Amino acid sequence: MKNLLKNIAVSVIAMMMSVGSVFAEVPAGFKASSSMEKFRTDMLSTAKAMTSMKSDFVQTKHIAGMTKDIESTGEFCFKKDDKLSLEYKKPMASQIVMNGSKIKMVSGGRATIMDGNSNPAIANLKNMMSSCLSGQLPTNSKDLKLDLYENDTQYLVTVTPAEGSNLAKRTDHMEIVVMKADYTIVSFKMVEKPKGNKGSDYMQFTFTNMKRNIAIDDAVFKVQ
Repeated sequence: MKNLLKNIAVSVIAMMMSVGSVFAEVPAGFKASSSMEKFRTDMLSTAKAMTSMKSDFVQTKHIAGMTKDIESTGEFCFKKDDKLSLEYKKPMASQIVMNGSKIKMVSGGRATIMDGNSNPAIANLKNMMSSCLSGQLPTNSKDLKLDLYENDTQYLVTVTPAEGSNLAKRTDHMEIVVMKADYTIVSFKMVEKPKGNKGSDYMQFTFTNMKRNIAIDDAVFKVQ
């Protein structure tokens, strides 16, 4: 169980810290948007008013060549500035907690604590998650390219690193879907680079029943 939890954590961290190559086509169901600056401003304004967040989540792991995706469900918690918790309830009970520079993995009642500062992957996971939830999306640079798409009810942001950069070694791209009505983030999707002719693996987190600015006990984020 402990090894399985570590594998889940490594997979989540590796896929979230690296975000890949350029979209060749507009994502299905969306159109290209010219509202990036407005999107940034409105998302940041909304995020500034949020001090905490709790939601249910479904984690979907797609492995090319497999006929069935692997799904896990649980509860996600966030508290400003650097407190994150993924509590898995099905198919097995486990938890990944990030608090400042520390990360804790819990399985079978036993906890393993790591120093996030010694692991760039963990640092990138914390930074990406916290940045999105606090409205501080990265900007276009020589290493990263952001594109914005929209439909009637949602925005979709794609984050793609420059070819040859360290971030582009593993993952193809990352997608963030946000509701237009209240700038709620409803999903993250991390797509790996294709492996031969097998297509791309991906991991997606879908969030539902989101509640903002509610009391969350600091014990949820305890790493000792």
